[in-house]
Order: sequence, then C-alpha cells, then structure tokens
Amino acid sequence: MPLTAPSDQPMPPEAPRVVPAATIVIFRRSAEAALPELLMVQRSREMRFAGGAAVFPGGRVDPADRELARKIAPEEPEEMTAARIAGIRETLEETGLMIATRRPVSAPEAAAARHMLLETGALAAVLDRFGWELAPQALTLFAHWCPLWDNAFDTRFFVTDLGTGAVDVAVD
Repeated sequence: MPLTAPSDQPMPPEAPRVVPAATIVIFRRSAEAALPELLMVQRSREMRFAGGAAVFPGGRVDPADRELARKIAPEEPEEMTAARIAGIRETLEETGLMIATRRPVSAPEAAAARHMLLETGALAAVLDRFGWELAPQALTLFAHWCPLWDNAFDTRFFVTDLGTGAVDVAVD
C-alpha cells in the first residue's frame, strides 16, 4: 500500500497523520532590476515551530478553508483548492497582501480586509464584505513536500507573479 498520494488528494488512511498546509512564493519583476523580487517574512522568535526563520507566507489548512473550497469550486479536488485558499488567507493575515482575486485590490481595501480577518478569522466573511471573488487557479502548484511521520506538515507550495509595480505589504 502506498504511503503517498497525488498532490490534489489527501494522504491515505494508513499513512502517517499529517497536517495539511500551504505556502505561497510571491514574486514581482522590478522595473529597475532584471532579477525577480521575492516576498518573505520572518517568523516570531517566540513561535514553537521555526521561530525566527525567514519563510514564505503560509500555514495550515483550516476547516473553514475546506468549506470555502467546496463552495467556490465544487468540481475541483477539495485538497488542492483548500490549500490554495489557506495560502491566500495566510498571505493576507501575515502580510496584508490580497492575492488571487478576480479584480485588483487597492492597498486601503487590503489593509481593511486584513484587519477584519485578524478580528474574525473568517476569509469568507472578508470576501463577502468586500465583494471579492477568489481566483485560486491563479496560484500555480510548484512543489509538494510531505515528510512521512506523524504531525508533519503536508505542504503544497504555490507560486504567484504580481507583475511589476508597487505593492503595499504590512507585516507584524
């Protein structure tokens, strides 16, 4: 029996118990430099897991991410869509940057949305309040890492290109 699963599926029941998660590699092309610029954040030194590390935005997939995935993309594999939604939510929470929406989001809107998300913890409520529609397919699967031991993070890595231009980011 295999201990792995395709990237769009959950781990099989006989595999180690893992924690689904998502990470977003965000880059933009600078108008002045030929090389892309990557967005990373530094985790709080007090955090139990990887305290003080420089990381890409991301985190665990919450039950609300799965619920939203079933609502907005019922025909897509839930595991993959929920991971994308978790990455979108965590990026807004950690950086104040709203990605993968069908229309552009202004910096003031993103700041207000981040504030609301931090207060309520509910991305669906933020989407409703601002009239945003997610475009989870805008995030391209880049890698899938899953150590095969209990409580490991089963992480899907996605990439998104912000293009060029100024982006307001606010980190804690």
